[in-house]
Amino acid sequence: MIKVADIMTTNPHTASASTTLEQALILCKEHKIRHLPIVDQEQHLIGLVSDRTLLAAQESILSELNQRQRRAHEQQVLLQDIMLTKLHTVDAEAGVGQAAKHIEQYRIGCLPVVKNRKLIGIITDTDFVGVAISLLDILAEQEPFGSDL
Repeated sequence: MIKVADIMTTNPHTASASTTLEQALILCKEHKIRHLPIVDQEQHLIGLVSDRTLLAAQESILSELNQRQRRAHEQQVLLQDIMLTKLHTVDAEAGVGQAAKHIEQYRIGCLPVVKNRKLIGIITDTDFVGVAISLLDILAEQEPFGSDL
C-alpha cells in the first residue's frame, strides 16, 4: 500500500496567524503554492489559507481602493482573520487511496499531514495527479495504447 508519507511534501511552507495578507500573497507567489498552512510557535497546525481565500480577501477591497490604499489594507489584514480553522487532516501512515477519496468527497485541495497536532507535511490534489501520471506510465509500458487485443 502506498502511504501518504510516500508522496507528501515534507516541511511545507507555513505562516503564522500574524502573517499579513500581503506577506502571504508574496509567499504563495514566490514558492508557487496554493495552500498555506498556519502554525503556532510549536508548529501545531491552527489553520489554513488557500489561494482562493487570499484572492477573495484581496478582491473584496480592489474595486473600492486605489493602489496605495489596497497595499495598506493588505498590510493590516492578518491571516488569523481569514484562515480556515475547521480542517481536514491526514496521518502520514494513511493510505493514499483513502486520502484521495477524502479530498474528492469533501472537494478540498489539500490535506495537511499531522502527527501529535504538529504539521509534518501536506498532500495536495496536484500530488495525486503526479501519482496518476506515474501509474499511467507504468500501464503504458506494460501494454502500449493502440495494441491489438
